[in-house]
Amino acid sequence: MVKRIIGALMVILALGAMVWTSMVVNYESQRGTDNTVLVSGNQNISGSTSDLIASLNFSGEAEPLTWSSLEISISVGEEVFPCGFGAQSVKSDGSQKVQPKLGVDGVTFTTVVDATDDTSFTYFDLPSQSQSNETNYTMRFSKTDVFFGSGVRWAFFESASMESIDSVNDEALSNDTEQRLEWYDYDLAVHRVNPKEGVYVIETNDSLYKIQFVSYYNSEDQTRYPTMLIQAFNDTAFPALNDPLLVSPSPCLVIAGDDDLLYWNATETIELVENDVQIVTEGQKFEILVAYESQEVNVVLA
Repeated sequence: MVKRIIGALMVILALGAMVWTSMVVNYESQRGTDNTVLVSGNQNISGSTSDLIASLNFSGEAEPLTWSSLEISISVGEEVFPCGFGAQSVKSDGSQKVQPKLGVDGVTFTTVVDATDDTSFTYFDLPSQSQSNETNYTMRFSKTDVFFGSGVRWAFFESASMESIDSVNDEALSNDTEQRLEWYDYDLAVHRVNPKEGVYVIETNDSLYKIQFVSYYNSEDQTRYPTMLIQAFNDTAFPALNDPLLVSPSPCLVIAGDDDLLYWNATETIELVENDVQIVTEGQKFEILVAYESQEVNVVLA
């Protein structure tokens, strides 16, 4: 009788382990979008440097997507031409532990930090969007441990979005940088680290910035790569945006279909136009690449 009970318990535990493993392996990230982008290519490309390349819109039911989290580019042969409202990221050195990428809006960085080292921190200078050192940094990272640097003042606005915060009361900012940030929740059911919903506002060197953690994983779903959206307040200078090693004029302009420059709305058609750069010549094949929150978006020809 005892053997039967033990045997039954072992079967239950084995089944439970199989279910849990399946949940972990088949976990689907909540990042990205189910939207499908329809591409209508221009059939009358002239070979100039200001051609309309393509028009894009969503197919069927769609959600609005924030421009700050979008990446759009045109692939021609082995070259890829980023598209934006005016600025693009310069391709960075892949060996660096801080990898910023500018969104279509031209003012918001999606920044991935390599925090894989168990024994030391990766130091990050936020205004310059670059790796720093232990004597001069805005934030430091190791695995899930994140700390603000000395001299930073900060506040966390729970459930807020980047777009919803345009001012902050000076009295709301704390100068406590001794404690690690409680920036995430751990989902034991699927063994995942999920960022808390909300936005950090920080003050450093008399400048204000917004930070939203969006993931603990890189584009290959590897752990220990905290990923953030970072944006300066409107009246704050953002040195990284003026660094020619990080940002340059976009060779492809995104022409919005309405006056809302926060969202690509569900029924909005946008255009991709050459910006004094010959991207596509007559008869040349090209591909439109779209990503949202660093996740690939389904793109089909209309």
